[in-house]
Amino acid sequence: MKFTDLQEALKAFKNGDPIIVVDALSRENEGDIIFPADSSTPEKINFCASKGRGLICIAIDLSTAERLDLKPLRSNQQDLFHTAFFDPIDAAVKHGTTTGISAHERSLTAKLVTDKNATPTDFIKPGHLFPVVAKKQGLLEREGHTEASVDLCKITGHYPAAIICEIMQEDGTMMRREGLFSFAKEHGLPIVSIQQILDYRILTENHVVHSSSAQLPTQFGNFTVHVFKNNFTQTEHIALIKDSNPNKKPIVRIHSECITGDVLSSLRCDCRDQLEKSMKLIQEHGNGILIYLKGHEGRGIGLSNKIAAYALQEEGLNTFEANEKLGLPRDNRNYQDAVWMLKYFNIEDFDLITNNSDKLNTVLKNGLSANITQVNSQVTSYNERYLKDKINIAKHKIILEQ
Repeated sequence: MKFTDLQEALKAFKNGDPIIVVDALSRENEGDIIFPADSSTPEKINFCASKGRGLICIAIDLSTAERLDLKPLRSNQQDLFHTAFFDPIDAAVKHGTTTGISAHERSLTAKLVTDKNATPTDFIKPGHLFPVVAKKQGLLEREGHTEASVDLCKITGHYPAAIICEIMQEDGTMMRREGLFSFAKEHGLPIVSIQQILDYRILTENHVVHSSSAQLPTQFGNFTVHVFKNNFTQTEHIALIKDSNPNKKPIVRIHSECITGDVLSSLRCDCRDQLEKSMKLIQEHGNGILIYLKGHEGRGIGLSNKIAAYALQEEGLNTFEANEKLGLPRDNRNYQDAVWMLKYFNIEDFDLITNNSDKLNTVLKNGLSANITQVNSQVTSYNERYLKDKINIAKHKIILEQ
C-alpha cells in the first residue's frame, strides 16, 4: 500500500477531479472523497452518495461562512474532533431547486457557495448540504479533513470550498486503510494522506520570522548573531553573520544542533569539530553565515532518544540501526528553515560547508546556487565507526583527519 505522489494528486485536484484523503491511524483513520466545490457536478455528487455513502459536506473557510451568514450549529462539546458544523443549506428556489436533496440540486448548491456574488438570500436554511468550517491556519492548526480540503483548494488555486464525503463499506461500517487503497485502485482515484498535505505546506510556506539581533564576540572573531523563530513549530534558530568582506562569495554552514558535541565536547561525533572549523573558516574568509538549526538533536529524534540510541550503539548497533531499533527514522532532519533564513539575507549563490548531500539538495531545489566545500573531520577512537558508517551507509563525503 503506497500513497500517491502528492504532486500527482494536486494536479488531479487542480483539474477538478476527486481524490481520496486519509487521516492518521491514531485519529479517525478514515478516508474522504474530496473535490473542489467550484468543479462540482451532479455526477460527482452522485458518486459520493452511491459509492462513498457518508455524509456529503462542503468544507469552507470562515470568510465564506460570514459572507453567507452561516452560523455554528449548537454543540454539547462531546465531539472528540470538534468538527465545526454550520447551518445546513440548499440553494434557494429561485435557482431552480425543489427539495434540495438530489445530486443535481446539491451540486448546484455547492457551486453557488463558491459564487463570490452570492448572498444569504440565495440559500435556504436548513437544507441538505452541510457546511463545515476550517480553522484559519488550516492543517497547521487542526489535522482534519475539513482543513485538508480547504488547504487543497488554496494550494491549487480553487475557491476555498470543497465537497467532502466519508467512505463507508457496503455493510455500513467505516472503510479503513486497506479498504481505502482498494477503493482508490478500483475507481482510479489518487489517494494521499493528510500528513502529506501538511508536510507540503511546511516545506513550501515560510513560517520563519526574524526575532532579534546583536553583536557577538567569540573566540573565533566577531559576528552578528540573529535569532529566527518558526511560528509553526515554535523552534528558534541562530544565524551568525560575518560581512567584513562583502565582495567575496559567501561561505555557508548549515549546522544541526548537537548539545552533546557542541556544548559537552563529546568525542562520539565530529559536530563540535565541524562547528569550530566552520566558524574559523567564515571568520578568515570575511563573508559568510553559520546557521545553527535547533530541533535536530540526534538527527532529529530528540535528546532523550539520542542517548537511548547511544546505549544501543554500546551494544554493537551502528548509529542508523540504533535509531531504527527505537522505531525512529535514520535521519528525521529538515533543512527548509535554513533556506528561508538564507533568503532573508538575500544569500542566493554561495559555497556550502557540508559532507551531506541532503543539505545541498535542499538548497538547490529551492532555487539557490551552491558548491560544496569541505572541512576535515577529526577522527578519534570514539567516533571512527560513527564517521565510517556515515560514509558507507549514508554516503556522506567525509574527509577523515587522523
